[in-house]
Amino acid sequence: MLLELRSEADAMLPWLNAPWRELQRRRANATLPHALLLGGPRGLGKARFAEAWARSLLCGHPDSEGNACGVCAACRQAAAGTHPDLRQLAPEGGKSIAVDAVRGLAEFLSLMSQYGGAKVALIAPADRMTMGAANALLKTLEEPPAGSLLLLSSDRAGLLPATVRSRCQRITFTVPPRDQALAWLAPQVPAGDAELLLALAAGAPLTALELAAPGVSESRADLWAEFEAVAAGRMDPVLAAERCKERGGNGCLQWMSTWVMDMIRLQWGVQARNTDLRGGLERLARACGRRRLFGYLDRLTGGLRNLEGSANPQLVLEDLLIGWAELTATRRGS
Repeated sequence: MLLELRSEADAMLPWLNAPWRELQRRRANATLPHALLLGGPRGLGKARFAEAWARSLLCGHPDSEGNACGVCAACRQAAAGTHPDLRQLAPEGGKSIAVDAVRGLAEFLSLMSQYGGAKVALIAPADRMTMGAANALLKTLEEPPAGSLLLLSSDRAGLLPATVRSRCQRITFTVPPRDQALAWLAPQVPAGDAELLLALAAGAPLTALELAAPGVSESRADLWAEFEAVAAGRMDPVLAAERCKERGGNGCLQWMSTWVMDMIRLQWGVQARNTDLRGGLERLARACGRRRLFGYLDRLTGGLRNLEGSANPQLVLEDLLIGWAELTATRRGS
């Protein structure tokens, strides 16, 4: 469902108000750029913001704040995914955005608008474009057809080629103030959980809300128990890798990355984000050298990239869990 930035949604996502109003101001002054790159951490609503902005541009009767009316023919088509002047690109098969898709997008933007207004293209996450796709996009960015708007959204905008980034106007979303985020989150999660969830989400409210979904807490607890068991030599890392794959390897590696980062934080005397696991994290942090933890964190980051590609998930997870067992072997022998 696309985000509608109306009064009730403004109350739910207040951190989107400022960039929304700034774009509306530029729209009124006819100073909108031909390409926008929405960047910032995951869990702030960038992609939904882009969708709402596209609907606003296409709507036949937007209100005084620029919100799409939701009832005109253009709005109904946009909501159904059938608007002839709107195109969205996403990774194919969850992997990447291919060059042919971007070439098709360029052809779409070159055609005359069916409604006589703007033609809008959304690319999210933009960092998943292949190098060939990014290069194909450059021509459109350098010579944008009249009346076209490209909206790129990415949690990792730094991975985009500099040539693409430099041809887009950047809007960087930042985590909202803690009090604002808690005020939005607290009514939607079990009592007393909001602060921990927000900490685990590094301040991103939508990610925090995802972490409150049924089964997430239990899955995290099981993974932590296995993470500790591998470190203590009580569990075969290959078996742990199999269980990680069953749960979803990407999510497991993200949790493991936060735990390793917390161990590093604790070694530096900085507050851990996983506050409920502080005792166990401190024990592991004392037993692991800082340099080796940084090295293992790099391996986890590489593993996440490999899972986004065509690597065998089981082999990636086995390599990382065996690496964790090796990292903690000295501790077991002491």
